Amino acid sequence: MKEIITLTRKDLQLLILDKTSLIVTFALPLVLIALMGSVFASTFPKNAGISSYDYIFSKVMFWGLIGGAASSVASLAIEKNSGTIIRLQLSPIRKLQMLSGKSLACVTTLIVSSVISWLFATFLFGIKTNSIVSLALVFISNAFFFAGLMTFLANFVKTERAAGALSWSSLQILACFSGIMFPVTMMPPWMISITNINPVTWGVKAMEMALWKDFTFQEMLLPMGIPIFVGAVLFSLSVYLFRWGSTSSH
Repeated sequence: MKEIITLTRKDLQLLILDKTSLIVTFALPLVLIALMGSVFASTFPKNAGISSYDYIFSKVMFWGLIGGAASSVASLAIEKNSGTIIRLQLSPIRKLQMLSGKSLACVTTLIVSSVISWLFATFLFGIKTNSIVSLALVFISNAFFFAGLMTFLANFVKTERAAGALSWSSLQILACFSGIMFPVTMMPPWMISITNINPVTWGVKAMEMALWKDFTFQEMLLPMGIPIFVGAVLFSLSVYLFRWGSTSSH
């Protein structure tokens, strides 16, 4: 456990020094919340029950998660090229510990991004929150999925450029088929069918329930459970697929 915490701390320290990662993970969702909430303000009448900021937040805050996950994929690719991964291989650290440290750092970053976005939208635009406890659980489940996806995608890239191309293209496709970019109700039937198997779609549904939709806790179990389950599967596959970059391994 000590090794995992050490690796997590190292990754978080590197994040603070990476201005691009800070912008796409923390600043981007704040800008989108303010701009898009203002743009769509006239389309939400006062008797609608929610404001444009309520609706927009439940969607665009995911861009912070997407940016954070993409940055983590790029970080792992950089470490492969710089020899950091090889040095870790020579230390008494197993690949499960290494990937766990990376994932924990990613989960921490994404939860912090979610909390900052929520605080920003709550205090500046007064968005609704049905249950803070449920919202916290949704933040954790979504972060868990994106961290699992991050470790999975990192197995298929060797350079920072390839990491950016693969992660952003994959994550934007997930965003297209989840309701983040445009409402699911506007999609043709074939797209709606795909959204039902997209873990991000369920993350959006859980976010809406925690914020402004009526729900019971039992109804939230599936939207929260699917991202966690898929994230766990992807992380397990990552541990199996991961290669240190040389013939020996722990």
